[in-house]
Formats: sequence, C-alpha cells, structure tokens
Amino acid sequence: MEMDPVVLLAEQLRAAERTLHTAVRSYELDRCQENGETVNSLLCSIKGLHRELTQTVPTSALGASELVRLAAQRLPFSLARYADHFNQIADRLGAGRREHSDLVWLRSMRAALRSGGQQGVRAAPLLQLAIAGAARPVVIFRSSGVATESDMDLPDCPIETVRRLD
Repeated sequence: MEMDPVVLLAEQLRAAERTLHTAVRSYELDRCQENGETVNSLLCSIKGLHRELTQTVPTSALGASELVRLAAQRLPFSLARYADHFNQIADRLGAGRREHSDLVWLRSMRAALRSGGQQGVRAAPLLQLAIAGAARPVVIFRSSGVATESDMDLPDCPIETVRRLD
C-alpha cells in the first residue's frame, strides 16, 4: 500500500519551513546576497508545496489529519477558539479513528469558514479535502487465499472446532 501523498507533502513542507528559518537567521546575520537568494528559493518551494497540498486529496485518515492541522493554523482570529478542537480531531484521525461527529463538525466548520473572510476562505478548501479523505471507505482484506472445493464442504462452525481429516 502506498503512503498518503498528503503526508509526504506535509513532511516536505515542514522540512522546507525549518530550512527557511535557518536561512533567514543566517541572512539576518550577514545580509549576504547568496543567503537572500536561498531564502527566496525556499519561499518559492514552500509556495509550490502549499499549492500542491490544496490540490491533493488524501487517501487515508492520516493524510486528512495533516490537512486539518494545516486548516487549524489558517483559522481567522474570530474562529481561533476552535483551533484546539481542530487539533483534537486531527489527533483522532492521525490515530486512525474516524468518528461521525468529527465529520459532521468539520462539514459545519467548512460552511462557516467559507463565509468567514479571507482567512476562512483560505482554510475552507483544506477542510474540504480533509473531509473527502476522512470519509473514504476503508478496505479490509480478510481472506488469506483462494477457497478450494474441500474448503467449501466444511460445516458452518467456528474454525477452532473444525478438524481436517485430509
């Protein structure tokens, strides 16, 4: 199974932001043109990663949790009191727990953010993608092999009580 592309993009974004912080510190110390160009190139790569994140649908609850965390960071000041609740939902999604009440709350917050000014409009698409990823069905493969004819004629009882006489 492939890793969720949103998780990879979020990790790349975090790494680029850490690198940007160190590049800005070194630029502030010496004002070297080379360090300034590094800062500009890092800003362009971060912008590109953000653009990719807003266009990539997560394929798992873990990817949805990353998008919920990013949306919580972009909340407008008037809705900042909900940041803790967003982070709690992201923690549950990151642990693989998808609760119906969380999906309902995220959907209602998406609607509230769309009418919440410029910052809300920036966070709403991330929530839309997170909801799409969290609402995806989970496929569980329980079969370990192909059934044979001798397996088909076994009685309907628990596996522990069936003995094969082959």
